[in-house]
Amino acid sequence: MRKHKIVSLTASAVLLGSGMIAATAGPATASDTPISAARACTENAPRFTSWPGTGANDPAFWPARGTYATTTPRCKDINLKLDADRSVRTCFKQGSGWNCNSWRTLKAGRWGLAATDVLDGTKFFLQFAGTSRASGLIDY
Repeated sequence: MRKHKIVSLTASAVLLGSGMIAATAGPATASDTPISAARACTENAPRFTSWPGTGANDPAFWPARGTYATTTPRCKDINLKLDADRSVRTCFKQGSGWNCNSWRTLKAGRWGLAATDVLDGTKFFLQFAGTSRASGLIDY
């Protein structure tokens, strides 16, 4: 929206400088209103499938073992839309180790928060309760 206004102001300045008169814009239309932050964040989210766990002390996880994902400026939260109800927790890189937050149960077919207010550039991985694979959409 800001880029659009800057272009409009620039065009008006050019017209004014040339002696032409520019008409002012009318009321905002639906296409001029910003998309909600949550919808913009999850729009076109990629699908994921976690890796299966091996036992009680090794639950299903995403991404691949020994790797992590890094948050982007696209979202301030880590959002999941799972194919089945599932408990998830997010583990964050802290110093030389990892610290996991509490388990959160997310409902199938709805966007849910795995973690909130996460800084850009934060390294993380997800764990899913149980050993079976989890799948759905993810955005972070």
